[in-house]
Amino acid sequence: MRQMSNRDIIIEANSNFHHIAGENLFDKNDSRFKEYREKWKKRPENFHAGEFPLFIDIEGTSACNLKCPFCATTFRGKVIKKGFVTFDAVKRIIDEGVSNNLYGVKFNIRGEPLLHPEIHEFVKYAKQRGLIDVYFNSNAMLLTDDIARKLIDAGLDRLSISFEGITKDVYEKYRVGAKYETVLSNIEKIQSLKKKLGVEHPKIRIQTVMLPEIENTFEEYKRFWSKIADEVGFLDYKEMKVKKKGIEYPWACPQIWQRMAVWWDGTILPCNHDDDGMLALGNIREVSIKDSWQSASLNKMRDIHRNGMAHTLPACAGCYLRDSEIIKLMEKNTGI
Repeated sequence: MRQMSNRDIIIEANSNFHHIAGENLFDKNDSRFKEYREKWKKRPENFHAGEFPLFIDIEGTSACNLKCPFCATTFRGKVIKKGFVTFDAVKRIIDEGVSNNLYGVKFNIRGEPLLHPEIHEFVKYAKQRGLIDVYFNSNAMLLTDDIARKLIDAGLDRLSISFEGITKDVYEKYRVGAKYETVLSNIEKIQSLKKKLGVEHPKIRIQTVMLPEIENTFEEYKRFWSKIADEVGFLDYKEMKVKKKGIEYPWACPQIWQRMAVWWDGTILPCNHDDDGMLALGNIREVSIKDSWQSASLNKMRDIHRNGMAHTLPACAGCYLRDSEIIKLMEKNTGI
């Protein structure tokens, strides 16, 4: 982290995810992967964007099979247009990326990627084109034996599964529409299948939003999932009902120097938290990822962040990631 006095900026490459048990999936000996993670850290610290994003979030679909209370797809569901990305669009994005030293892709933003019938084909294509960090987040309700085998055969590097708690009551309270027994069984079965096939991938990361119920049983949670998953971690809880918008603080978002997002309909965004598309930079049908990354509008946004004025941008002022990070820093600095 880079922290200086007065109006100098605080920026941290990986601030919201916390590893607590198992393997650290970013700790690899592969030289290209090390190069990738070093750039991931150094680019935001040096406020250097490079010529192309290191990573692209590609939205497989904006639809979801659950209604989790802390998710934008739930409370913004009526205004989020539902749809599925085409394979041609995925190929276009990946092909441009490969030509510009792209390292990885994630096939979800707002929805559940396993709803897309071609998700394994997307993974297969990305791996065939040489990407080294191919993954997605899932609730795993649809992780059947068949799709698990297809994802293994496609070469998926890792799969992050969201699972709140270790008990049925807590889990189903927050993962509305999911079945505790089904998801737990699906996770155990893909791990067993990997063992049977003699493969290590995809690595399974279990992660939870750090809700009050989980904080109270943190050690239990860690012990329970350490026996099943390859990695266990948590995300900071963002209380969606408390809108502390527009907090002024010298904090800059690292993502605008690291990654870019593309919705299912081709909309290009500098951030995977912009659920309303307020920062849209165009569409892949009309402009390249590279031109969007180097555009005057995105460079202006970077300057605003670099100068500690992100709260003046409407999309950033209302960002729960930004607010949660700033609240953490303020609590740490004041001791409250």
